[in-house]
Amino acid sequence: MHLRVLQRFKRVIATAGDEAGLSLIEIVIIMVILGIAVGPLSSLSVKNLESNAKYVQMTKALIYAQQRMEEIIADYAAVDEGRGYDWVRTNWNGDSDIPISGLSRSVSISGEQSLNGSNYVVVQVTVGSTEIDNVVLTTWLVGM
Repeated sequence: MHLRVLQRFKRVIATAGDEAGLSLIEIVIIMVILGIAVGPLSSLSVKNLESNAKYVQMTKALIYAQQRMEEIIADYAAVDEGRGYDWVRTNWNGDSDIPISGLSRSVSISGEQSLNGSNYVVVQVTVGSTEIDNVVLTTWLVGM
């Protein structure tokens, strides 16, 4: 059995030299086809990296806006500490914190409005930069 396998292997090796290799023209054609295929793929990769950076910045802006909105709502809910609706209206209008990594942030609180006998204000947190659209979070705070 092993002898047959060795004889067959010798025949394969002996006939391998009879086959013709690739010519220079065939190699050049293969290189041109690969060049045409790789060019668009590389530009696609660069565009993918650019869009990933944009979405990372958008995610940071969203997290930043959400943190600020949660702080405002926590202050609104802290009535037992002397805070609440009026405190938020007077202390959160505008934003003096230094933003992170090129993001700008602002907090705006509308004037007091009334609906069905309840007073409320609209709180809006806006975070953005020159590279992304603004992220805007809005909520209503009802007077207590």
